[in-house]
Amino acid sequence: MAIKCTVTTDLQAKDTNGYSGIQKHVEHDEKINHTNKDIVFSETQFNQYNESQQTREAIDKWNDEHFRDYVEEHDKHQRAKGHAERQYGSVKNYLKRKKKATAVLTIGNMAVQSTLMKQFCPVTSYQKEKLPDGTTHLVFKLKDQQGQPIPDNIAVAKQFYGCFNRALIHATANNVGWKPNKTHQQRINVGDYLHRGRYATNNDEMGISHIHYELATFGMTRGGKKRAAHVTNSLNQALVSLHQAVTGKTVSGRAAIKWYRTNMDQFALKCLEDELHQTYQVPENKKILDFERKTEDDKTLQTGLSMEQLKAQHQEIADHQKAVNALQGQADNLNSQNHDIQVQVERVTKNLKAIYEATTGHQAVDKDGSDLSPLEMANGITGAVKSAQEGQQQAEQDANAAKAQQKVAEEQQKQQDRQLAQQRQQLQTLQNQLKDADDQLKERKQQRIKAAQQEIDQNDLTYSDDQSITVNEDNVAEMEQELDSWRQEQRADWEKDKQTHQDELDNLNQEITTARTKKAELSSTNQQLTAQNQQLQATNKTVQNQIDGYKNQLINTIVENDPTHKVEQPLLQPNEAAQEIQTDTGRQQHFRQTLKYLMDTATKSLQKIKNKATEFIKQVTKTLTTPSTKESNQPISNLHSAQLDTNSIQPSKHPFDYHKERQLENDPIIKLKKAILLANSQQLQKADKQIKNSITKQIDEDYQF
Repeated sequence: MAIKCTVTTDLQAKDTNGYSGIQKHVEHDEKINHTNKDIVFSETQFNQYNESQQTREAIDKWNDEHFRDYVEEHDKHQRAKGHAERQYGSVKNYLKRKKKATAVLTIGNMAVQSTLMKQFCPVTSYQKEKLPDGTTHLVFKLKDQQGQPIPDNIAVAKQFYGCFNRALIHATANNVGWKPNKTHQQRINVGDYLHRGRYATNNDEMGISHIHYELATFGMTRGGKKRAAHVTNSLNQALVSLHQAVTGKTVSGRAAIKWYRTNMDQFALKCLEDELHQTYQVPENKKILDFERKTEDDKTLQTGLSMEQLKAQHQEIADHQKAVNALQGQADNLNSQNHDIQVQVERVTKNLKAIYEATTGHQAVDKDGSDLSPLEMANGITGAVKSAQEGQQQAEQDANAAKAQQKVAEEQQKQQDRQLAQQRQQLQTLQNQLKDADDQLKERKQQRIKAAQQEIDQNDLTYSDDQSITVNEDNVAEMEQELDSWRQEQRADWEKDKQTHQDELDNLNQEITTARTKKAELSSTNQQLTAQNQQLQATNKTVQNQIDGYKNQLINTIVENDPTHKVEQPLLQPNEAAQEIQTDTGRQQHFRQTLKYLMDTATKSLQKIKNKATEFIKQVTKTLTTPSTKESNQPISNLHSAQLDTNSIQPSKHPFDYHKERQLENDPIIKLKKAILLANSQQLQKADKQIKNSITKQIDEDYQF
């Protein structure tokens, strides 16, 4: 079963550095502290680079060929206007301030590469390594436990990564393109509009093999009222121009990018498929990779909020947090008051216990060793006072005071218990509200992270070093601020281009009006052509019927004069046997041939008969002119007088034609007539017998079965 495989072509035009700005990122020098911590430096040896001076000069030459005329025309115009300081001076100066494009082509992912390694590489050649997120990835085991290279495994890795290198380089080559067809008369190469320069393949990252490459771009802008169409190195316009050259249609930059990725992604996967088939001798009918495009959209995600909405939301959350903090302070105060009351109750209980022990002389515990309640201690004190003779009145007063104090303490305890229960309920309510607020904040933060990440992915935004942007809890506020700034820039660009698009729309409306007028004219012309076409079809049918009639006549002539004739084998269909023309199959085979072929065949048949007849006439003439033995010596008799009446001679109306006279003199029929007139009876009898024999022979041949 084929492996589901995605392909991604990431085109970027962000700053003026272009490929030079990402060179350190793609070179994977182990001495540099890369931000990417998932590089397997032992596999860097399988990367392929092309950063030669020759490649750079080739890009400069390509740019010079495409932009030289525009720069010269621009500088000439500025000099004429007296603005010499606005001249570019050279193509390099013109492109120096322009954004430069780079691209990344990735075939598959980490799971696809691991699956292919398991399918085509020996188990002993690779091993598992854990990534920081806890997942595992297969890497080649290139060194043994002593740190020595393993030649067999290195050869396996070189063969495996070689497939990716060749596929990635071939898929991005400048000569990849479209063959001539009805839309375009000449071959169109991608390199005519998106010209690849320096590149680097990366096989040593714990993901999938990919290629970074430089792009020199060329396109034509749409002309408007204020400015005519001119060349540009804009990536979007290059894609739009390429799409128009291939399809003949003009679309937006977004649609052109989607079309380009669709074509190039599928072609790149085919390149890798071909390399795997050829390298590992996989049968042609066995499919290894199956193209897959993931376009699932999470409709539950919110779109990005404006900065004003975001600030208002943050203020609302801050006010709510203040209210929660105030309630928490009240709860803390109630807890403190409850603690003070409990301390007071404990102090009264302790004093009562001391009075009980002093009065009764016993510890304030029951028979089980448990502390006596305040009421039990008060009762014990009262009993001890009553049994004592001395100080009875004071003891009663102390007991009453203790009871009153205990009663007050119990009332205060009950009141404090009620307040404490109420405070606990309020505290629980506050805690629940606080937890709900925290959950809402966390949920909203996750939604903000998802919204920011989605907007970044949809617009292909990356850091300046082409690293992908990942939004998390720590940087979400910063990313939202950056997105808000980016939206304002996009809005400013849109306002700037709005008038240009309006001009283009006016031009398109004018072209539509012209096209409608032309359509009406074409419709009238089409009706006329339709009538003429019907007449031509009728005439064609008549001519075809006449041709069929001529073919039948010619076939009848051939059947009559050469009934065994067969069509030559190269003119027949494969595995079809030639049949004689006198059969139904043979007649159909001849009917399928051209009229010229039938005419030539009939002419040849008639020519054979003519040759036979001429030969027979010559034989008869020879028989009539051969002297007989009996009459050879007899004088010729019954001849007319040889005298010539000169008066009967009249001038001819026709001029004398020597060639015609010579032709008539050599005509076999004329000779035969002359021989018949001059023949004697014996010669005539001999010729008659010869003719009868020939006729008899012909009849026998015609009726022979």
